[in-house]
Amino acid sequence: MSEGDPATQLKQLIVNVFKRKPEPVTSTSSSYQQKSTLQNAFRLGFQSAVAGAVAASLRNALRGRNAGFVGPIGLFAAVGATFGATESVVANIRRADDEVNAASGACAAGFLLGISAGSFPMAVGTCTAMSGVAYMYKYTNGKLPPRSARTPQAEKEKSFFKPTAVVEAIKHE
Repeated sequence: MSEGDPATQLKQLIVNVFKRKPEPVTSTSSSYQQKSTLQNAFRLGFQSAVAGAVAASLRNALRGRNAGFVGPIGLFAAVGATFGATESVVANIRRADDEVNAASGACAAGFLLGISAGSFPMAVGTCTAMSGVAYMYKYTNGKLPPRSARTPQAEKEKSFFKPTAVVEAIKHE
């Protein structure tokens, strides 16, 4: 094999890539504050457990028979704690506070929800759906477009309901 051989060049490129040390991903600002993983996990786990208690109460009240109270509370608490822990671990590793952290936390929480339902495809699906929603929520700062950017209802109706020539003729008489 000669120096110009494509196989040799590819081999040399691969060797060079593996010799380089990975550069850490850092945020644009150097003012990143470490997140406490346990504090985040416990805080979100407790808040989710409260939501689980409300959900369990509603479920028991609407079913008319006792369907269990501890199951939803534990599941909600586990999902919240998983989200909080994963989000802060990823943020601390990347030293950045952005959308990727929220998406990874939501994916882990969604995966846990799917596995608790007993289905791997559901786990992958909820991971994908929840990470997409969390990414977009964090990306838009949880806001819809401002009112000024939206088209008013009257303009939407005018563009949808276009008057015919007969209507225009009657209008001008």
